[in-house]
Amino acid sequence: MTDPNATPQTIAQILQQGLFHHRQGQLRPAMERYMEVLRINPEHAEALYCCAVVACAEGQFKEGVEVVRRAIKFGPATAKMYNVLGQALDRLGEPLEAIKAIDQAIALDPKLAAAHGNRANIMVDAGMPLEALKSFDKAIDLDPASVPDLINRGALYESIGRPAEALKDYDKALMGSPGDPRILMNRGAVLKDLGLLDLGGGAETSPRFKEAIASYDQAIKAAPRMHEAFAARGQIKMMLGDWPAGFADYDHRGQLPEPTYKALPEPRWHGEERKGERIVLTSEQGLGDAIQFSQLAPWLAAQGHDVTLMVRPGLKALLSTLEGVTIVTSEDELRTSDKPMRWAPLMSVPGIMELTPDEMPCQAPYLKAEPARVAKWRDTLGERKAFRIGINWAPGHADRTVTSRRDIPLAAFKAIADLPGVELYALQKGAPLEQIKGVSFREQIKVLDADNDPKAPLFLDTAAIIDNLDLVIGCDTAIVHLAGALGRPVFTAVPVISDWRWMISRDDTPWYPTMRVFRQDSSGNWAALMARVAAAVAELRG
Repeated sequence: MTDPNATPQTIAQILQQGLFHHRQGQLRPAMERYMEVLRINPEHAEALYCCAVVACAEGQFKEGVEVVRRAIKFGPATAKMYNVLGQALDRLGEPLEAIKAIDQAIALDPKLAAAHGNRANIMVDAGMPLEALKSFDKAIDLDPASVPDLINRGALYESIGRPAEALKDYDKALMGSPGDPRILMNRGAVLKDLGLLDLGGGAETSPRFKEAIASYDQAIKAAPRMHEAFAARGQIKMMLGDWPAGFADYDHRGQLPEPTYKALPEPRWHGEERKGERIVLTSEQGLGDAIQFSQLAPWLAAQGHDVTLMVRPGLKALLSTLEGVTIVTSEDELRTSDKPMRWAPLMSVPGIMELTPDEMPCQAPYLKAEPARVAKWRDTLGERKAFRIGINWAPGHADRTVTSRRDIPLAAFKAIADLPGVELYALQKGAPLEQIKGVSFREQIKVLDADNDPKAPLFLDTAAIIDNLDLVIGCDTAIVHLAGALGRPVFTAVPVISDWRWMISRDDTPWYPTMRVFRQDSSGNWAALMARVAAAVAELRG
């Protein structure tokens, strides 16, 4: 009920006091003033709106929705009310309702830049990048100095492969927020991509890499505890071949909000050799990473270290063929021995041992397929009548719904299928297998019933099949790492903006002596790249 003794002027003064505190970031005093207004007039729409804004700022989105809907009910409804309602609904996981609210805000005030920016962010999350881009453009047209919109549009440009435009947005954002470490970090990532595009366009070198490192340097100077900036800078250095400095930076990944590995309570290993102690290397990140870096475990064992490798259970059987290495899958299994230990993340070993690309042990084959399985698949494949090629064109995660930069459209393998006297065997798993139905050469692809039990050890059948093939051709997935680890011929096709491990401007890799790397040019044309791969296959066959 409205207090009849309170004048509009009194209410306005209290509301202004709340807004003053709000602008100063003092949310609690602001909320107290807003609530004082509502005690005088429970239907005061502006005070209700302000309370909803505070609730959302404190992460109380459900309460924010309830309160702002009351503000709209008591009205008059305004664009900013619907804008806040849309933001809160989006945070509650209701994007369709959020878009309706944001569109209502825009209908009431087409010049409300914040509404266009919020609409863009929802569209990004909904997987509608082009629609999002239109909304970002409108938001920035209305408010050219909006740092959040410039940052978010820059990130969108980056994700859709337009790094030059992303860089412009980040540079404009820095004008509005000089020295902002987040912007500087995003800028470093874009400059790295532009450097790779320079090389993909035929340049021998690019100044962009140096600029990227400098941008990360500035971010770290502004925020010395920004561990993701260290880790990203490290990847550029490793890509450029400076492994000692790169791996030192990359070690900061253990300090990320979501570390890539689980730290053990025992002392960290830094390369020292102590008799009677075990070195425990903890596997991390993806299956391909584990296979790639596991080659360092037998190398350390050959130097006299007592090496234990802790991996996910599915990899135990495959990696048990590493010579001189004990494989465990849990801390409980690790501690069945009383022998003292030190530990390190597996992917930190090159940095610990101060390896350079020229000094990589490169001991492939370091994994072995089970002889009985090799014989079984030899019988299954039958008499060799053609050049057998295993192909893999995408990661095989069962829950994967979108393509990534490293995916190769299966249709691009037509250049391989057109070669005379070749047989194609799908080493692919998961949803990407559906692409076979849509290619003209589908009858030439043999799909093998291998490693299809999710509860069984990983890759055992695939390793045996690879042992019976003449060549593996694939994108950047665990399959090419497995082929390299088995010492089999393998052609790896990577996008122009590729992962650090493939380094730059080289068609070999320090990790696998039997692997050739094929790189996209700056056009991003997979068909053109696979035509080069096909020519290399023809040359390999002689």
